[in-house]
Amino acid sequence: MDFRESLWAFVQQPLPLLVLAAALALSWPLGAVLARRRRCSRTGASLFLGATGLVAALTLTPSTLAGGPDYPHFLTLLHHTPGALRGQLFGPPADIEQIANIALYVPIGVFGRMVWPSVTRATLVGLALTAGIELCQYDIAGRAGSLTDIRNNMIGAFVGALLTALAIRRRRSS
Repeated sequence: MDFRESLWAFVQQPLPLLVLAAALALSWPLGAVLARRRRCSRTGASLFLGATGLVAALTLTPSTLAGGPDYPHFLTLLHHTPGALRGQLFGPPADIEQIANIALYVPIGVFGRMVWPSVTRATLVGLALTAGIELCQYDIAGRAGSLTDIRNNMIGAFVGALLTALAIRRRRSS
């Protein structure tokens, strides 16, 4: 089963569907609350929450399709193999899963930039979200957090926030 087929099979399981449905149902009313607190558009806030719900559905639900990851959780590597941590953090994206992690967080950056006033803040929100998710994956069946995922997700959030900032700047100048 290739990456697309396994992703589609995973998304069709009941728990990811339930998390996604709940996130989509709650994103508009919670978007109003976030928009009031951040003084931003309700649409942008709701889209940010919807994107966050999609990320949660894909990353915080157990995965039993592929039999689990073939690498240990990064917390178990902290004292034993610092070289492996450096490799996870500074190596280039190497496969389709890592590229997918970057793509997954582009909407977080795009919509995060609509909520937070700078590329830096939107990227930091993406970093906080991915770090929290990777830590939570320690106790989720079939999941293992990695510094590679944190790095790739942060890159995706940065790219999305930067593209949105450039689009906003271009729109204002014309």
